[in-house]
Parts: sequence; structure tokens; C-alpha cells
Amino acid sequence: MIETAHKSLESAGILTFDFDKAKQWLQSRLSDRRFEHSLGAYKKAGELAEKFNLSPEDCTRALIAGLLHDSAKLLTPPELFAYCDANGLALSDEDRAAPQTIHPYVGAEMVRRHFGLEDETALNAMRYHTTARANMTTVEIVVYIADKIEENTRNPLYIQKMARHLDCTKPESLDETMLFLLDSTLSFLIEKQHVIHPQTMAARNDFVTRLKQRKDSNSSGKPETTVYKQ
Repeated sequence: MIETAHKSLESAGILTFDFDKAKQWLQSRLSDRRFEHSLGAYKKAGELAEKFNLSPEDCTRALIAGLLHDSAKLLTPPELFAYCDANGLALSDEDRAAPQTIHPYVGAEMVRRHFGLEDETALNAMRYHTTARANMTTVEIVVYIADKIEENTRNPLYIQKMARHLDCTKPESLDETMLFLLDSTLSFLIEKQHVIHPQTMAARNDFVTRLKQRKDSNSSGKPETTVYKQ
């Protein structure tokens, strides 16, 4: 069973992923500041993955997605639309109305094709780092948060504020942080009168439900089963 799992990870490109080559490729695609942001997200994703006790394989997935999540960030909306049309990436009306949400899908597809990465956990962490979605995996959550609080380009005061939410001794810490970030995002989008992607609303409602269920479970005396690494 262990050997089969190892071969599966290897064939998906996780065990053999070359981070040095990925950094060189990424740097050629991004501005200096965006590249620094990506390196910061890469570092923070690794820190959070370790802090919250992800498996070594999931730590690697978080590092890959943290590094490459913005691979298509500098493409214009027409370029993003053209890439999707040329490569069979379906876009909803909401996607087209909010083109800032498309670069994660295009970036993930570019990474999949260029590096032969077939690991859906890592690819989904790239795809949903902007909109989020309901039922996010822990790798997706870690990458989403890392994107917002990396230390190379983000506001230090904001990072300090967010750090207070990330208490690794609390099983609900990641969910609470996600809800805070999503509420902040929604407030910004409403203030700017931007289109809100339905996946973002679904994600927000999902985390509200998850936290309520956890609270109800604690009130009923049922023991917590999630343990994060300190």
C-alpha cells in the first residue's frame, strides 16, 4: 500500500517537483514585486502547513501552490479569455463578469501543462486561492491564507492582526481565519460595487456553518478530534 501511494505521488509530480526550475520559470513571467509576493506566499504556506500538522506530502502541495498560485496574474482579461477558449477551460457568466477571478484557473492549467503536475490537491489550491469555495481542503485553506499574509509585500500591521487568529492550539483557528478574510473580501467588493463570485459566497456560508457545528459539538460535550502541530 505504501509503495502504491508513493508511485501515485510520483506520477502526479509531487515527489519529483523541481522548485528551482519552477522559480526560474515563474520569475520570467512576473514583475519583480509579484515574484517577491509569490516567494513570500511559498514561504508562508510552508510555515502554516508545518504549524498545522499537515502531512509531508500536503506540505509539498502547499509549497507548490503557494509558489505558483499567481503564474497567470499579469495576463490581461482578453488574454485570459483567449487562453481559456483555446484550452477548453469553461467560464461561467460570473467568471466573465469578474475577470480577476480567472487567473487562478489559467495559472493552474499552465502549471499542469508546463510541469506535468497532475496532483489535483495542489492544482485546486491554485484554482481557488482567489474565490475560495465551499468544502475547501486544508491545503487550499493554507494557500489562501498564505497569499493574504505573506511577509514580503503585505502590510505588516495587517499580518500582525491576522496572526492573532492563527492559534495552532485551537482546532477552529483556520476556519475562523478564513471567515475573517472572506468577510473582509466581501466588504471590499461591496464597497467597490464589484461582482461577487458565487463561490466566494458559498465559501463564506460554509465556514459559518462549520464553525457553528463545531460550537454546537463542543456544547454537547463531544470531544474534538482535530489536532494541529504547535
